[in-house]
Amino acid sequence: MVSIAIAVPATAPELVSSRTRRFTPWHLGLGVLAALSGLVYLWGLQLGERSEYYASIALSMSTSWSNFFFGAFDPAGSVSLDKIPGSFWVPALFVRAFGFSTWSVDAPNAIASVVAVVLVAITARRLLNPTAGVIAGAVVATTPVLAAVGRSNQPESFFVLALALVAWSATKAVQSGSFRWLMISGACVAVAFQTYMLEAWAVWPALALAYLFVRKPMLRKIVDVLIAGLSSLALSLLWIIIVFLTPAASRPYVGGTYTNNPFEMVFGYNGLGRFSATSSSSDYRSFTPPFSGSAGVFRLANEQLAGQVAWLLPAALVALIVLVSLRFSRAVTVFLGGWLVTMLVMFSTVAGMHQFYTAALAIPVGLLVATAFARARALRVLWPQLVLIGVAALTAGATALLYPRYFAWVAAVQIGLAVAVCILLVVDRRGGHVGARWWVTVAVAASLVLTPAAWTVDTINHPNSTNPVAGDGSAVFPTAGGGFRAALGAPPSRADGGKAGSRPQGAGPGGAQFGATQLNSAVLAYVTANRGAAEYLLATFGAQQAASYITATDGQAVLPIGGFDGSDPTPTLDQFRELVSSGRLTYVLVGAGGGAARFSSTTATSEETSTQIRTWVVNSCTPVTDGAVSGAGLYRCDG
Repeated sequence: MVSIAIAVPATAPELVSSRTRRFTPWHLGLGVLAALSGLVYLWGLQLGERSEYYASIALSMSTSWSNFFFGAFDPAGSVSLDKIPGSFWVPALFVRAFGFSTWSVDAPNAIASVVAVVLVAITARRLLNPTAGVIAGAVVATTPVLAAVGRSNQPESFFVLALALVAWSATKAVQSGSFRWLMISGACVAVAFQTYMLEAWAVWPALALAYLFVRKPMLRKIVDVLIAGLSSLALSLLWIIIVFLTPAASRPYVGGTYTNNPFEMVFGYNGLGRFSATSSSSDYRSFTPPFSGSAGVFRLANEQLAGQVAWLLPAALVALIVLVSLRFSRAVTVFLGGWLVTMLVMFSTVAGMHQFYTAALAIPVGLLVATAFARARALRVLWPQLVLIGVAALTAGATALLYPRYFAWVAAVQIGLAVAVCILLVVDRRGGHVGARWWVTVAVAASLVLTPAAWTVDTINHPNSTNPVAGDGSAVFPTAGGGFRAALGAPPSRADGGKAGSRPQGAGPGGAQFGATQLNSAVLAYVTANRGAAEYLLATFGAQQAASYITATDGQAVLPIGGFDGSDPTPTLDQFRELVSSGRLTYVLVGAGGGAARFSSTTATSEETSTQIRTWVVNSCTPVTDGAVSGAGLYRCDG
């Protein structure tokens, strides 16, 4: 008898086991985070709102590669937006690929926000364990102002995504002392700079200091930081230098400047000009949006900001103490703590800002809270776990007192849940039959973020792309004028029976024009029918008003006199008269207020050019009095 033995490789069971172990509760948790945040950020975007100003930028940038690179506001490329255009490169590609719509200009922000959530979760897991990953991702995903801006087309979400890349690469650098990862971190900071300029450099002090704590000779560490820092600086300035070296006739006028200089736009208008409500300098303008209260130590706890981002700020500061006391990696602790403190100081001292600027805090806050809790749990040290949950619950209760008519009951539920979870943790530490650990992590995450999660989900019901904020309008931000949203001129939310985007976005607090994107359909019909061979459909004073005509016509050339707020000295009076005399421009919409959006004092010099052109139009051109456009402020200027 012959016996035949079939040899089975000894590794086969191991391979099968390995394959079955690839999908773990961590992967499930990460998938749920991505799915839920994607649902909240992407749901119903096509029915939501868009800022017409930023929508016109994405549309104009999609029309040519020159407009794409320079960030042209208008299809003719006469003036750029008043920022580096990095945050609009992906939306412009979306418009080019899918056509222009509210969805195509809003969806890139939502997708960027989801990717940021996932990336932060992965970073925290690598720092410690899956518990840290799930909690960090949950904190970022439920930061209300991040959800609000992620459902808009304001240029913030790509900055948050770039910061998530910085966190991912920088923690690798300081954990391992790797020069290569330090260089990658510097490159990621440069990417963030292209999306939101100087705010990106707020990461560098913490990163440089943290790297000095890695295990390397001090001289080597200093050299590494200098090389990486200079490389990051060079990459950050690359777009600015290219624009500066490009002849002015070959590119749009640089928005937000007196001198058509990108260095002035970045370091003056968007730099020093943000820290002074009134600029006495003739070298740059100041721009200070009045939406976040007065500068000061407790600014982030005021009514405008607390509900947007402050839910876990106290817990993050406690987490910093916990990490120090539990002897977590000194370099990582210095990096995350230094990053948070630097941003807190910056947001507390800047003269004026939109609430959504603070969305960047979600990254260091999420990483600090998650890492501190997971570190304490891994070491079976109970008090930090209880303190972090308790501080988060008490902060939710205190914050709810600011908004007693909006989800205050959820804060009460969160406090009750926090008590229950703390009991659970005590029992678990004593060896009780708690069961699988993954649901303990879920319970802890819920006890930390339940109330801000309610705010986050409700952003679906209250779209606002002019000044994206979480919360329900006047019920959240009461003012003498009938509500914060009313002051912004935002459309009624769908929850109130309004149709999103159904009416113009107009006057801001104190009568300042913000998002003045009024479209006069009669004027549009008239100039379209009578334009003839003119290159420009019409001209308006200020890009805010021009935007609605650009988007309504899917990218027709509209001349925005004076750029964003009507204060840029472009075109000059001579250039304007040349456009008229050559037949390239016939119609000018003067209107009642010119559509300017001024948040801070502007000098007579900055307004001189627009004033000269307005005066010339009124004195030299003919008012159009035909039918429906009579009294609209439309003038016909014949060569």
